[in-house]
Amino acid sequence: MATARATLPQPLHRELHITVGDWRLDFISGGRFVIDGGIMFGVVPRRLWEMLVMPDEQNRIPCTCNCLLARNGRRTILIDTGYGTKHAPLDRKFYNLEAEDRLAIELARVGVAPDEIDTVVLSHLHWDHAGGTTRRDGQRRLMPAFPRARHVVGRLEWQDAHSGADELAGSYPLEHIDPLTQAAQLDLVDDGHNIAPGIHLHLTGGHTRGHLAVTIESRDVQVMYLADLCPSASHLRRLWSLAYDVYPLETRREKPRWLGRAADGRWIVVWSHDPRYAASRITRDPRGEFAIAESWTAP
Repeated sequence: MATARATLPQPLHRELHITVGDWRLDFISGGRFVIDGGIMFGVVPRRLWEMLVMPDEQNRIPCTCNCLLARNGRRTILIDTGYGTKHAPLDRKFYNLEAEDRLAIELARVGVAPDEIDTVVLSHLHWDHAGGTTRRDGQRRLMPAFPRARHVVGRLEWQDAHSGADELAGSYPLEHIDPLTQAAQLDLVDDGHNIAPGIHLHLTGGHTRGHLAVTIESRDVQVMYLADLCPSASHLRRLWSLAYDVYPLETRREKPRWLGRAADGRWIVVWSHDPRYAASRITRDPRGEFAIAESWTAP
C-alpha cells in the first residue's frame, strides 16, 4: 500500500456558506465527537493514516457531523442531521458527544427555526447522520425534531433498517426514525430522485446497501455531498474505506468514480466527518490518486 501524504490545501476559505445558482448552502455542524481510528480507516495500517490525522492515547481521532442546509427563498432543505440529543450517558462519554443540541444552535446561527425546514434528506440511517431527526419532549416522548418537514430516505436503506437482520440491528437505532412513520412524515425514494430543481439523489451503495449521495448543480457551481462514501479529506485514497462499510468492494468502485467526476468538473465535495474542512475542490494526483486543491473550513 502506497505511503500517505498530508497536503495543506491552498487557499482555505473561511466562509461557512457557498452559493449554487439561487441556492445558498450553509455548512451546519451536527456535533463533534471522537471515534476509534481503526473504525474510520478499516484495514489501512495505523502508520499510514496517522500521517494525516493523529490519534489520542486511546487511538481515537476527532470527527464532526458536517450537515448541509440549502435555501432559495422558497424551500429550506436540511441534508443529514448529526447525532442528536437522545444518547445515553455512557454513549455520550464513550464518543465524547457535545452536551448541547449542536444542530439547533447551528440552525439558529443562520436564522433558521426547526419548523421552517420543509425537507430533511438522509443519506443513510446510521446514528451519526439520522440521530438528529427526532428528540424527546418534556415528557420523554419521541417526537420529530422538524415538525413540518418531509423526511426523504432511500427505499433500500429503510428496508435494511427494518429487516430484523441480526448483523444490521446495531447499525439502525429505530428510535431515531420510527417516529417519522408514525407522524406520516416519511418519503421513500429510489436512485435519481429529484428533491428540487438542481438537487438530486444518487444511489451509491458501498457504506450501506441504500447509501445516497446528493448533488446540487447550477451552470457555474456544482456540489456533491458524498456522506460516508468518502467521509473526509483524509479518505481521498482510492482504496481507503471505513471498517463500517457493509460492501467495501462497492465503495472501492464507486468512490473513485465520484471523486473523478468532482476532479474533472471542479465540483465542490462536502466532507461529512472532516473536523477541519467542510468541503474541498480536488484534483487528480499524478500517481492515479486525488489531492485537495482548495477547502472551506468546517463549522
